[in-house]
Order: sequence, then C-alpha cells, then structure tokens
Amino acid sequence: MNETQAYIGAIVKTRFAYHDLETDKIAFKSRPFLIIGAEYDTLPCDFTAFPISKVSTSQNIDPIHDIKVEKDRYPKLSLNADVSYIRVHKIQTIHSSQLAIGILSSLSQAYPDLYAEVKAAYRDFSGGLF
Repeated sequence: MNETQAYIGAIVKTRFAYHDLETDKIAFKSRPFLIIGAEYDTLPCDFTAFPISKVSTSQNIDPIHDIKVEKDRYPKLSLNADVSYIRVHKIQTIHSSQLAIGILSSLSQAYPDLYAEVKAAYRDFSGGLF
C-alpha cells in the first residue's frame, strides 16, 4: 500500500478557512472531511474530499446528495455532532498540509454499507454534470 492509500475512505479533520461575519475576516476552524482521492502516492499532495457538516438549516439539505450520518448509529466515526451529513455535491480539494490530525476513522472499513451509499450518491451527482 502506498503512503496516501490509507487516507482513501478515511475521515480526517482539516484546517478550514471561512469568512467570519462578525469580524469580517478570514478565520479558521477544524472540520471533518471524507477523503476519496489523492493526487500522488506520497505526501505531500492534494486530496479530493467531501465535507462533513451539521447542516443547521433543513432546507439546505439535499435529500439525494447529503448522506445523513447519526452519531448513535455510526459511533466509530468519531464525529461530534449528533447528526452530520456527508455532502457529496460539495467536493473539495485539500492539501495534505491542512490536515489537523491523523485519521479519525475509516468509513470504508468501519461501515462499508454507508461508504457504498456515499459512492453511489456521488456517481449519481457526477453523472448529472456537463
């Protein structure tokens, strides 16, 4: 197995930039992501990932492309929120230097059925592009 292969299917915490409305400046927070691809076999490199969010406004939940993850049902994922969503329609690129800590958990190993659901939702989403 190459160096980056262990990250594929894993949930990691990253240093994530966002615009703080109160200060009107860029701030950073730690946010979980599901890694689905790596640019190279070795670090450093870019990872392709889905953000994992607790979507606070229900109208912003995409019923097909936001995969619901309940903390009680999937405790091995080490997520903080009681309900989170893997947002397969919000794919992002993250540099390995932005990883806050190592791997939190392996979705692909701990819950292969949920991982398969994520993959199917992404196939559906990407099939509608272009």
